[in-house]
Amino acid sequence: MFTASRVRLLAVTCTALFMAMLDNLVIGVALPSIQESFKATITDLQWFMNAYTLAFSVLLIPFSVLGERFGRKKMFLTGVVLFTLGSALSGLSESSIQLILSRALQGVGGAAIVPLSLTLVNSAFPEKMRAAALGLWSGISGLGLSVGPLVGGLIVEGAPWQLIFWVNVPAGMLAFVLGLFWLKESTGVKKPLDPLGILLLGTGLFGVVFGLEKGNHEGWTSDIVAGSLAGGLLLLIVFYLWQRTRKQPFVRFDFFRNGKYSAFIFSGFWMNAGIFGSIFLLTLFLQQGQGYSALEAGVRTMAWTGCTMIAAPLAGLAVSRFGNKAVLSLGLVLQGLALIGFGMLILSLGVDFPFGYQAPLMMLAGAGMGLSFTPLAHGVLSSVPEDSAGEASGISNSTRELGGVFGIAISGLIFQSGSQIQSPADFGSHVVPALLISAGMISLALLSVLLFTGSALKRRTLAVKQSQALIKQET
Repeated sequence: MFTASRVRLLAVTCTALFMAMLDNLVIGVALPSIQESFKATITDLQWFMNAYTLAFSVLLIPFSVLGERFGRKKMFLTGVVLFTLGSALSGLSESSIQLILSRALQGVGGAAIVPLSLTLVNSAFPEKMRAAALGLWSGISGLGLSVGPLVGGLIVEGAPWQLIFWVNVPAGMLAFVLGLFWLKESTGVKKPLDPLGILLLGTGLFGVVFGLEKGNHEGWTSDIVAGSLAGGLLLLIVFYLWQRTRKQPFVRFDFFRNGKYSAFIFSGFWMNAGIFGSIFLLTLFLQQGQGYSALEAGVRTMAWTGCTMIAAPLAGLAVSRFGNKAVLSLGLVLQGLALIGFGMLILSLGVDFPFGYQAPLMMLAGAGMGLSFTPLAHGVLSSVPEDSAGEASGISNSTRELGGVFGIAISGLIFQSGSQIQSPADFGSHVVPALLISAGMISLALLSVLLFTGSALKRRTLAVKQSQALIKQET
């Protein structure tokens, strides 16, 4: 039952979650105004976006594990304070470097809010109600991420760009005060602190994400990109080897022996890679291919995001009846078909066609996203012991964030290859192969679910659970 205490918990966690997800993309449409205010360079504009993404993706796992040790409520509220402070400092910024540093502070706060809000919701609801609760959490997460460009466009259209940050301050203060009274403290596995492990993981992820972010701009064979990717991967390998030597590792890699856990983790990576790479290009297509303004494009993408918001809570109810695998598979199929449909539409009609032709495809993709978020979250958390939910949440969110960065980089690479883009028609011909590649990534997500959650791996999953139980008894 959704008791008063659980409703209050959802109100606090989802308010903070919406802010954190919104600020992934809300700044995008304000970049021209910010550039004019600061006389910013193109490099500055990139860092206004990347500072948040880098801090957010690098710290998701560390904050999740710290929450298990020191208290989920405590670390969640710490994230709310950091995010709210970063938002205020962003609004007060008077130079590019101030805004970059303030955006990074927002990312640090968001890295605590997102995984720990999921863990708090998961621990507050009994097993039979978790899918429905996670459906609401997923709906808010998807809504915040998706409406960022629209909210930014609405604000910038009639107000100073600083307002896109100031709107977070009262919401963050309210979430913090209510969280102090409405949230209950809980902890998971209290692992020993591992400064070296945190350093290896953080710098490794930073290298990989930085390389992916800069690849299309600097060139994939440039020293900075190749060195960043190679160095990041090397540090992640060293982190893995270091964890193997510890009695209580910072990250439990043995969870990946569980076929269901691995399937949902890898499926989340490939889904985000496919869908966010395509969202990035289709938003540009509306503006540069079909001539809509940023606000007009944002309004039209509500056909997509509105369906995501509606489908995600319904997915929670569907998971309770049909299971994670069936609902997620349906969601992935819908997304893949929508992306292929977009490609075929542009191939057959060019770029000059009414929005009504693409609205059904946007709705299909949005419904597919909404149906996918909930079983991904529920599937990961239900495949590990409850006291490891925080760690699993961090791993899941981090790999999905990494997947989104990877997908945007690969889609951008495919889009930019070939002849120069000199007209809207050229834009359309370049976007089609990128959309088909994105559909291929969605197919890899579907294969991960179909191949690695089958009955052939049930015995292995059972064996892992039994070994975990033995370890608990011994300790």
